[in-house]
Amino acid sequence: MKGAIYSSNGGWFNTAKVHRKFGFDLSLKLNLSFVPKSDQFFSINNLDYVTSSAENLPTIIGESRVEEIILTIPTDGILPELTTTVSAPKGIKNKFPLGGVAAPILQLGIGLPFNTEAVIRYSPEYHRQGIDMTLKGIGFKHDLMQYFNPFTKFPLKISAFSSFSKMDIDYNIQSFSSVDGSDQLSEFSLNNYNVLLVYSIDLPVISFYGSLGYSGGSSSFKMLGEYNLNYVSKNNIPFQRNLVDPINMRFEVNDFQTSLGVKYKFTVFSASLDYTFQNYNTVSIGIAANIR
Repeated sequence: MKGAIYSSNGGWFNTAKVHRKFGFDLSLKLNLSFVPKSDQFFSINNLDYVTSSAENLPTIIGESRVEEIILTIPTDGILPELTTTVSAPKGIKNKFPLGGVAAPILQLGIGLPFNTEAVIRYSPEYHRQGIDMTLKGIGFKHDLMQYFNPFTKFPLKISAFSSFSKMDIDYNIQSFSSVDGSDQLSEFSLNNYNVLLVYSIDLPVISFYGSLGYSGGSSSFKMLGEYNLNYVSKNNIPFQRNLVDPINMRFEVNDFQTSLGVKYKFTVFSASLDYTFQNYNTVSIGIAANIR
């Protein structure tokens, strides 16, 4: 979840320079956020009614290993104490490129009046491994150097940038679930934002750029559907408990970030590469076609 927030929030720009009025560029970018080692597993030592020979379990971006865990539900005065043994889900890190969370993005920048540029982004729909993902967003870049006339002829450009984007991800639990039930689905909804100061040194063939500022986002996670959980009492009497739409959670990420990048220009086309330093470090690779 956090990896998706960071990867979908990177690669908004490759220069602080804004397009002239009605100038535009079309770019294709791939962002890749690297999940810290500490978030590739979680401890189960402090969980009540959960026992296992393993000290921790992988998150979805963790190792591809399966661990057996014993779950216990204490008696509630009506039902007896129930226990069951299940296989905890394994991580699918090896299915992600370079072990990171990727976000492919198609982006359009358009020059507006007042030395301002609008950036519209869209992620091609992703359908793989039971995951369906869409991403849409908009950002604005405003030239600050225009207010300092003596410096406008220098190659240094400084702009203010802000953006907002939204991502929706559905994960088909039913396709991989070992739990009986129906319509098992998880829904992710992500909202991202950036408030940054962008700078660049734009030379005829090459540009060096970077940013510093504040970024973050929020996400919600809902686990929907029906789950029929089978248990056995200490007297070997089977019981079944039925859960419907069992989880509704919310996550938030707020982080100061700084980035460094380089862009190489081939007349109309350009290629860029940048790296953002934050909790989930993110690399962005892009190609673009520029008009005016």
